[in-house]
Amino acid sequence: MCTLFLFCSVANAKNYYRYKNSKGQFELVEQLSPEAIAAGYDVINDKGQLIERVAPGKTLGEIEDEKEEIKEAKRKEFARQQQLRRDAELLKLFRSEIEILRARDTAVSGIDQRIELSKNQRSLLKSSIEDLQKRAADFERSGKPVPQYLKDNISETQKQIADRERREKVTATERAKVVADYDRDLIRFKELQTRRMVMQHQDDKTDNAELNQNRIFLTCFDESRCNDIWQKAQEFAKNKASGTLEIISESVLLTSAPKNDSELSISFARLPSNKKTYIVLEVICNDTEAGAELCKQGEANRLLTEFQGLITPKSNEQTESTPES
Repeated sequence: MCTLFLFCSVANAKNYYRYKNSKGQFELVEQLSPEAIAAGYDVINDKGQLIERVAPGKTLGEIEDEKEEIKEAKRKEFARQQQLRRDAELLKLFRSEIEILRARDTAVSGIDQRIELSKNQRSLLKSSIEDLQKRAADFERSGKPVPQYLKDNISETQKQIADRERREKVTATERAKVVADYDRDLIRFKELQTRRMVMQHQDDKTDNAELNQNRIFLTCFDESRCNDIWQKAQEFAKNKASGTLEIISESVLLTSAPKNDSELSISFARLPSNKKTYIVLEVICNDTEAGAELCKQGEANRLLTEFQGLITPKSNEQTESTPES
């Protein structure tokens, strides 16, 4: 009987809701109103004790904003996952940035051949239509009507010329997209590679491990100093490499791939890290025994030393440079 009485007392316990109305006055009500939900309220038991404090309800605008934030967070996470997959593919497909350059050049060469073939065909068609138009003019000068077959040939040839011009524009757009896609992948690959090299470099400095060849690490501590080094890096790569400067971005500079064993490529990569920025210079020789010998003979170290001297700061500036040899 006692147990039943206690159960009934708990079951019949009544709660009240206290909130501040639009006039700034507290109200105590038995049922929640839209105004109380919007303002936020306290749950009070029949003894006047606070049971729970509920935050103000969200407005429609806040609810919509929250939905958009959730959508944006999902979009960013999806993009991040896609980038991770693409990063893994890049590192699996290519061993170096030079391989990407050569793959790009091969793809572009195939497209250029198609464009050149179309231009040659269009040139032949133009010569043909000039001949057809000359024959039509001969008929007109002699006072004779131009034969229908001649008119049809002229019309058909004009259509073929227009069709090739249209195709060349489409192919040129395709070429630009191929170059842009490869260049984007190349920059990303170089960023990933540089991040890995910097981590290895930091470990090597700690463990006194043997360092790789043809590479130098520079660090700068303020943006103006980093920008100055980056500007000098562009000029250095342009003037000292065998080929042309192919990639120019805020994080990567890269010249064209070596075409033979006597040529070399230069790359710079820029990687912010905590309070300093790493700038990594690499000299790349052809991927053959003779190419490797060119770098071993000191050409790579000569260029590394030359650039290091070019950007050596004044005595009151802070810059670290660590060659790998």
